[in-house]
Parts: sequence; C-alpha cells; structure tokens
Amino acid sequence: MQGIHIYDRYGNWRFPGIYSQEQTPWDEQGSISSQQAALAVDARDHASVEALVDAKKVIISPDDGTTGLEIRFRGDGGDETQNVIQLYAEAGEDYYTKIATLTLTEGLQEAATGKFIQNISESNGNWMSPRLSLNVADHIARYYILTHGYSKFLMIASTLNASNIYVDLRCSQKQKS
Repeated sequence: MQGIHIYDRYGNWRFPGIYSQEQTPWDEQGSISSQQAALAVDARDHASVEALVDAKKVIISPDDGTTGLEIRFRGDGGDETQNVIQLYAEAGEDYYTKIATLTLTEGLQEAATGKFIQNISESNGNWMSPRLSLNVADHIARYYILTHGYSKFLMIASTLNASNIYVDLRCSQKQKS
C-alpha cells in the first residue's frame, strides 16, 4: 500500500514520505535554554557546531532511511510568547546549510512540560522541497520537512523569550517492499 500523496494546485507532488505507513512515536530530542545568534559563515562547519554549548542547541540525527521529519515544539514562556529558531542541516560531517528561520508562538494547550507552540511561521526558506507547517490557535503546531538524505538537523534560538524550548520529533521511514 502506498502512502498518501498530496498535490498542490499546479499538480506538483508534495511531501512524499511524510505520510507513510511507518511512523515513529513522538520522542523528545532536547531543549534549548540559552540564546545563540544565527551562525556566521565561519561557524557553520561540523567542529564549530559541535563546540556550541548543549544549552544553545538541539541536534536531530534521524536514522538511516528516514524520509521526513514531523517536529513540534513546546515552551514555558506563557501564552503568545514568541521565540525564533534557526534551522540548519548537515550531510555527513561537513558544513551546515541554513534551511529556514522559524518564529514560534506559544499557545495555551498544556503539555507534560510547558505548553505547545500554536503557530510556526517560516521565513528565509532555503531547502530543496517545500516545507509545511500546520497551525491552529491553541492547538499543536507541527512543522514537516523532507530529509533529502541529510544526517543532522540543528536548531538554535536566536531569540529566546521563554526559559526553555523543547523539541519533539516523529519520523517517517521508507516503506518496506
């Protein structure tokens, strides 16, 4: 059985792999509790990113065969608190490339820790396929992205108005024949 296929109004196929049969459960990837400026051009190499203090970053390392990431965020800053996340990707142990800037707006829906982000607004998008964010006031916003074989996804908070931003992940796997 094939996954669900979504087409835009121009007939282009969108987000293959995100809606596959094989989905992992939600898993907390870490939290960001310290602000970090967007990475300068001389700070996007593997060693420089690894040297960042853990409190300033969350690195997602999907398993081989992961085709898509579904990411949700939680915060502890209060209703309508906004935080800005810089999202990067790395293939192997090379250089990180910027994917997007995400502005997160916290909502009222309680989570086990903090409250869920209700809105994810993307700017400065720079990726090989479209990304999708689902947003509804006082519900759980989610951000979908295809991996394109990249092995690491880095998140840093260039604006942190909450004490913590928590990152949760669910992955889509290649379908088995």
